[in-house]
Amino acid sequence: MTMEIGFIGAGKVGTSLGNYFMQKNLSVSGYYSKSKSSSVRSAGLTGSALFEDLDSLLKASAVVFITTGDDIIPEVVSLLGQSPYLNEKHTFVHTSGALSSEVFEGFEKLGCGICSLHPIMTFSEVSTPVKDLEAIKFTLEGNHEGKALIQKMLEVTGNEFFIIDKESKILYHAAACVLSNYMVTLIDTGFEMLTKAGIDQEKIASSFLPLITATLNNVRKSGTVDALTGPLVRGDENTIVKHVDAIKTSIPEYLDLYETMGIATLNMIRDKRMDSEKYFKIMKAVTKGEKNEK
Repeated sequence: MTMEIGFIGAGKVGTSLGNYFMQKNLSVSGYYSKSKSSSVRSAGLTGSALFEDLDSLLKASAVVFITTGDDIIPEVVSLLGQSPYLNEKHTFVHTSGALSSEVFEGFEKLGCGICSLHPIMTFSEVSTPVKDLEAIKFTLEGNHEGKALIQKMLEVTGNEFFIIDKESKILYHAAACVLSNYMVTLIDTGFEMLTKAGIDQEKIASSFLPLITATLNNVRKSGTVDALTGPLVRGDENTIVKHVDAIKTSIPEYLDLYETMGIATLNMIRDKRMDSEKYFKIMKAVTKGEKNEK
């Protein structure tokens, strides 16, 4: 494809996607960012131009990706809307998981293609390896022109995608945060509990990451319900009571989280792996925290 792809925002997402597109023989026109040093780095990595202003980017680009933080996107859209170089031949894309293409509503009225393209991926480095990006899937929503063009791009890169309704974007993004961000929080909580239990901090990650990895592999192979193991699933009421007592004594700030996760797990397996009598016995054990005793 010969269309020129310009990026507004030269952070981890914009740089990684630009480099990926370039490696897949898509044409990257260049970068504009409030941070000139970031634009220089990203342009250098992709062999593209450094744009000093939005007008220059619009003149050189048929497709404009906005890869800034979510809160900045409306401001960028407003500035783009003031450019004399904006026309109906442009297609505008943002990579926010939470925002829909509605942020480009004014551009659609001009005849532009508009869409949101969200990579189902966490970007922890400026240039994510191509092999990692080849494995990811995207969610796509927007108007007909925008979706059609981006689908052609994804045919070139070989990435799978699925269409999502704009009304579902917020719930979709909340789910992605649970699966990515809050999983990290949950792991950190477990690590803190292990530290409190006297496990050497330097040994915790290497000792327990294999357990985490095996659990994720079980989910991949068997699904969530059948991947569950442990005392709650087995119905070991006394063990659960001891867990609650130990957390109350040693690290009470995590009691609510333990209870919330226990209740969610019980509701997940109820009627599938546990009869009603056992369900209520274990639920009583899980909710033995102080707030339930008041």
